Amino acid sequence: MSGRISTSRANAVRAAQQAKAARDAERLRRERQVEAALADFYEQTGRAEQLRATARSRAEKLLADAEAAALEPERLAREAVAALADMGEPRDQIAELTGLSLPEVRAILADITGAGKPRGDRRGAAAVAAVAPGSGGAAAGSGATGDGDVVQG
Repeated sequence: MSGRISTSRANAVRAAQQAKAARDAERLRRERQVEAALADFYEQTGRAEQLRATARSRAEKLLADAEAAALEPERLAREAVAALADMGEPRDQIAELTGLSLPEVRAILADITGAGKPRGDRRGAAAVAAVAPGSGGAAAGSGATGDGDVVQG
C-alpha cells in the first residue's frame, strides 16, 4: 500500500505544482500588466508636465515681450493725460474722460511732474495761478484748485 500512497501523493503534488504554476504565471502576467500601466502613467504624466512647462515658458516670454512693447504706448498715454492737465482740464474731468480713477490721474501727473519731463505748452495750474494771483491758485469762478480738483462750495 505504501507504493500506492506514494504514487497518489506524487500525482497530488504534481497537480498542486501545476495549479500553483498556473496561478504564478497569471500573477506574473498581471504584475507585468500593472508595471506596463504604471510605466504608461508615469511617462504620460511627465510628458503632460513637460508640455505645460513649455507652454508656461512660452507664455511668460510672450507676456514679457508684450510688457516691453507696451512701455512706449503706456508712456505716450501718460503724456496724453499730462497734456490734458496742461490744457487746464481738472483732474476729476481727466479721470472721467479717460476712465482712470482720480488717484491714478494724480499718480500719473505726480510721476510726470516729478520726472521733470517736458510736457509741451505748460498752461496748466501755473497758468491758472497767473490769471488770478489772489485766488490761491484757482481761477476766479472756475471751481478748480491749483491741482485741478473741483472745489465743492
